[in-house]
Amino acid sequence: MSFGIRPLRREDEPALQRVMEATLEVDAYPGFNAWDLDREADSMLGAPDGVAVALEDDFVCGFVSPHCGNLTVHPEFRRRGHGRRLFGAGLDLAAKAGADELRLYVPLSGAGRAFAPAMGLTYRSSMWLMYLAPETAVPVPALSAGVVVRTFGDWLPLPSLVALLNAAFVDHPGGTSWALAEIEHAHARLDFDPSTLTLVAPADRPDDPIAFVRVEVGPPEEGDPAPVGDVLLVGVLSEWRGRGLGRELLRSGVAQLRARGAGRVKLSVEAENELALGLYLRTGFKPTVEWPHWTSPSQRL
Repeated sequence: MSFGIRPLRREDEPALQRVMEATLEVDAYPGFNAWDLDREADSMLGAPDGVAVALEDDFVCGFVSPHCGNLTVHPEFRRRGHGRRLFGAGLDLAAKAGADELRLYVPLSGAGRAFAPAMGLTYRSSMWLMYLAPETAVPVPALSAGVVVRTFGDWLPLPSLVALLNAAFVDHPGGTSWALAEIEHAHARLDFDPSTLTLVAPADRPDDPIAFVRVEVGPPEEGDPAPVGDVLLVGVLSEWRGRGLGRELLRSGVAQLRARGAGRVKLSVEAENELALGLYLRTGFKPTVEWPHWTSPSQRL
């Protein structure tokens, strides 16, 4: 029997999905369903150099993605050292990406609660999954006359979009960022809909966006009679904050999702992001699932 670690490859997609599906069935991570995991797998495949996989006799049995905060071992391959090897690979990947720490999601129940402290990880913060009930009234968005609103298109080069995303999230407590290859991969998908990405720009510089909202409609979750909408991203450049743009873009995102047939609407937010959390609470979103994150200093190379 042989063990190993190597970078993720695009052809590993079926194996990656097998690991995720088996783990979801056994561990039943709160707030996640198969559709969510498919989306996360696609995100990892967009930047495979930032993901390491564990091998047992050339079979992919686990992975670690610092970018997604995810370390997972197939339930049938646990207690064989794969988790420890993936943790070491995750530290190296985080360091290569310039991060000061490796940040991993650790569910409130399951094997991760023992594994995390054994690896020297300590609790850092939590992310909240929040839901907006279908009956909750949200005001109609009202952006000022000094801006123009456009959906994504050929008018904005992808490198410019990536620069906008990263600039808007540069001070995000979760250390969120994107690589050009990751965005290229996502936009190359057959199901990518540019109308789900709304951008705001000054009226006198319509090709220079300063804020955005990205939404997506997913399948109904357990007990839902209608599809569930997801506000994936709301971002505003720091120098344009304090003018209500984030509030109006959130309202716009909810309106778009409801127009597309969504019932409940969800989003996720770092508990440390007090301004965003306050906005979501005032809009009517309710914290429903806590996603704790634990961290360990990365290994500077």
